[in-house]
Amino acid sequence: MEGPTASVGTSGQIRSLGASLGLTVAGFITAILTVLIGVSVLALVGIDISQLPVLGTGVSIVLQGAGFGIAVLLFMKVTDNWALIGARIPSWRDLGWMAGGLVGLMAGYAAIAIVVSLIGVETAENGIVTAGQQNPELVPLLIPLAILVVGPSEELLFRGAIQGLLRRSFSAAPAILIASVLFGTAHVFALLGGGLEGILVYISVTIVLGAILGIIYEYTNNIVVPSLVHGIYNAILFTALYVQVA
Repeated sequence: MEGPTASVGTSGQIRSLGASLGLTVAGFITAILTVLIGVSVLALVGIDISQLPVLGTGVSIVLQGAGFGIAVLLFMKVTDNWALIGARIPSWRDLGWMAGGLVGLMAGYAAIAIVVSLIGVETAENGIVTAGQQNPELVPLLIPLAILVVGPSEELLFRGAIQGLLRRSFSAAPAILIASVLFGTAHVFALLGGGLEGILVYISVTIVLGAILGIIYEYTNNIVVPSLVHGIYNAILFTALYVQVA
């Protein structure tokens, strides 16, 4: 991945930070608007997804993912920066990183779960997980959506665009860390319950997992790899949730 050049100074790093924060906010604003517009269009044709929790959740996930993608595409068009994100068909090396990354995510999740259990903090719950617990029929839909929509859209925004943008002004470690902090903090809008401590624990866990995905992207420069790792990881968690609720 293209790293910082000698000509990039503190002012360039500040601009990069500002652009990354702005892109994070723009991504979520675009996602919200896309969901609202999509739901309104469906209502106009007589489909009230508020009365259909499974369909409504699925449609919202797809529209949110589309919103992230639209924000990234608009950013690259406005800045004429089409080379920002590296993407290609995965090579054998990429597949190796994919397998290792998935193992790393699962191991990291297990280790953090043990630590959280030992300190006795009630972790905040992701709203999607809560919806799956309340509507078991939703979970089978979440599994393919995790791979096809959630993983690719979140990685496109946070690893591809934001980390890629930061990497122009920072070395690898701070770029990955900053992108991961933005990634983890952004999840606060999806959390339910757990109190302040639970929310901070969830965000911290997400930052660590985001850093693993960031390392994968740094060494592959192929957004397809962390997208699939992220999606498959979520799909595994949803499968475990389905076994639990079914």
